[in-house]
Amino acid sequence: MKGLKFLLFLFIIGILIVLFLMPFYYSDINTLIRDVNEGQRTFSSVWTDFKGYFKHADGWNLLGFMFLAASIMIMHGIVDYLVLHRLDKFYKGKFFWDGFMWFVRRQLSLIITMIFFMFIANLMVDFYSNIRIASETEEIVEGKYSILLLGTNKFLQDGVSENVYFTNRINAVVELYQAGLITEILISGDNSKKDYNEPLDMKRGLMRKGIPASIIKLDFAGFRTLDSIVRSKKLVGRKSLLVVSQGFHLQRALFLSWYFGVDAIGYEAKGNMNFSMFIREHLAVPKMLLDIMVLNTQPTYGSTGVRRKLNFGQKDVVLVSFILIYFGIAFYVSYDAFDFGKKSQGNDKAPSIPVKPKAPKAKRKPQQKRKITRSKSKKG
Repeated sequence: MKGLKFLLFLFIIGILIVLFLMPFYYSDINTLIRDVNEGQRTFSSVWTDFKGYFKHADGWNLLGFMFLAASIMIMHGIVDYLVLHRLDKFYKGKFFWDGFMWFVRRQLSLIITMIFFMFIANLMVDFYSNIRIASETEEIVEGKYSILLLGTNKFLQDGVSENVYFTNRINAVVELYQAGLITEILISGDNSKKDYNEPLDMKRGLMRKGIPASIIKLDFAGFRTLDSIVRSKKLVGRKSLLVVSQGFHLQRALFLSWYFGVDAIGYEAKGNMNFSMFIREHLAVPKMLLDIMVLNTQPTYGSTGVRRKLNFGQKDVVLVSFILIYFGIAFYVSYDAFDFGKKSQGNDKAPSIPVKPKAPKAKRKPQQKRKITRSKSKKG
């Protein structure tokens, strides 16, 4: 039974990671379902993509996976201890009913843990990035910067309506140019289709605003934010980089810049999120952490560079030891959450030693009060 419980434990951890990996090629699950129904994707191609995620993983990624898995397990144990223990009162000691309640408890734990993990991941990224994002040119130290303008579509999905994110990013670069802060501009965007060219559309938009074409470079392989950041190292170098996009997008871009060794700050273009974008952006942060910590994801064209191999030198042994200890503590904290049935029923406690009951004491009959009579004295 313990072995089955352990396998189920690993299975649920695997579900967490699969759910975070699924949207790597798709903005949401509806896009995936639509592509499958329209024949653009098949289940076998999705499975092939999934296996391809791990082709660049190495020893460092294994350590990163253990660290993330341990963090998820600790969150799972905390959720079960603080919240889901309240479901104990619904156990009735019947096998099928208790099994159903156990299943419901595991699903709730999975959902709450995912939300908790996304909250912590976004909090960490926001904390690092927000202090490096300026919204006014006066907030930027005077100097000359290389601009990385992150691409987006010129129009909305109908192909006619203006995309305000596109317009506001163009206006933000114009503000920086007029403030004398720009030496060159690299526009990085998607040009995966013949009739879709984000960098060229943005270049034309900048030129219409009076920015000379001579300082503009184009990167047509910025399919993802990670691609744009990694490729900027080769196309611009390690100069001071000023990334331009909306604030919610800059948070991920600056965190990736830090991870890949790009000295960057951000300049925020105007534009807020609607609800669907809010969900997508906050799902994108855990996916980004999986990209860099677990999968060693590479840009479509180019490379993140050679990584030092994990060896048994002193500093690596210390790191591996600490992560193994952390993983062991996490396993101990969360493993009890998979116990079947109601803990308060005493199923997991050691059997108590039977004690011979004492014989009941015999009831004493109530004493009858003697009637005291006074004898009459004889007259004498």
